[in-house]
Amino acid sequence: MPTTGFLAVKNGKYYAVLNLYDSSGKRKPKWISTGYPEKNNKRKAEKVLRDLCVEWDRKNVKYYTNIKAHEYFTKWLSEIKGQVRPNTYRGYKGNMENHIIPYFKTLNVELQELKPFQLSDYYRSKVGGISVTTIKHHHQNISKALADAVEKGLISVNPATAAKTPKQTEKFKAEFLNRSEIRQLIEAVKDTPIYLPTFLSSVYGLRRSEVLGLKWHNVDFENETIWIRETLQQCTKEITGDCNYTSETKTESSNRTLPMTKQVRKVLIKQKQLQQEHRNLLDSAYYLNDYVCTFDNGKEISPNYLSRTFHKIIQKTDLPTIRFHDLRHSVASNLLNDGFNAVQVAEWLGHSSSTTTLKFYAHIDKTSKLAIANSLAPV
Repeated sequence: MPTTGFLAVKNGKYYAVLNLYDSSGKRKPKWISTGYPEKNNKRKAEKVLRDLCVEWDRKNVKYYTNIKAHEYFTKWLSEIKGQVRPNTYRGYKGNMENHIIPYFKTLNVELQELKPFQLSDYYRSKVGGISVTTIKHHHQNISKALADAVEKGLISVNPATAAKTPKQTEKFKAEFLNRSEIRQLIEAVKDTPIYLPTFLSSVYGLRRSEVLGLKWHNVDFENETIWIRETLQQCTKEITGDCNYTSETKTESSNRTLPMTKQVRKVLIKQKQLQQEHRNLLDSAYYLNDYVCTFDNGKEISPNYLSRTFHKIIQKTDLPTIRFHDLRHSVASNLLNDGFNAVQVAEWLGHSSSTTTLKFYAHIDKTSKLAIANSLAPV
């Protein structure tokens, strides 16, 4: 049904009043200023009215709602809670509540009037405060929310598809420790709760979630292998009483079996013995679970605790202030420099392809470059 409307005068100016309807069929008039004073401007105002009716017809939305963009984002966040993984929701919640919703609340624009340039303005406003990668994550969150609005018939087109995000000015270069520095780090974390996850990640380049999600039933002492098939995720307390939960690996290629080195075997056997001693000592106060990396009371180590503690410890050393995830980069870079090729390193790290490995670590693959240089050198 074509959009209709009429002119009305308010404070000496013409307004176009569109006859719009909500989802229940109730009329919801929308007042829009034509910008023309009442005197001698009726025909111009009528043209504005006709143009607005055509424009609204082109929007092709199921019904009219005056919900603001920030109100919709708040509602969407609540609705999506049970539809995504807890850890995914945790990311959405942080981005939406800390950044996106406050900005658009100040902007106070209606969802059905939201334009691509307003999203681009938001992304530009964040430059300098957060990384370009994080801004792109915000864009993904906004795009997902608005895509759901299209599906519900609230808007006809997702404005995020035409919005522009900032370009990455510098290619990411991973920080890493050499083997000597890794030995120094292991000594620094010795006798702390994060010794075991730090040690294992320095050998296998495990992600934080992978090392904390490792369980004893995936440790095979007989065949001397470790099966990386589960991850430990952290979510918001509003979703589950227990803020940590087990999930699948990040990708299919992340699900991998790794050989147990002699040193790893020795450390794991000692950990198993310590857990049994603590269990006997604490009795019913001991947390019964199958996790390899735990506190003395058996409780699993949360991802945030690992990152925070790692940061505090490394700041007290003269080592480069890397993140825990940079241990993964360290393993990759050291293996490449030892002469292992990108395919081998990709399999060790659980990358989906060697392209991913080269994307992050090609700039440190000195061995292959030296081999090329030597082959080209005159005899």
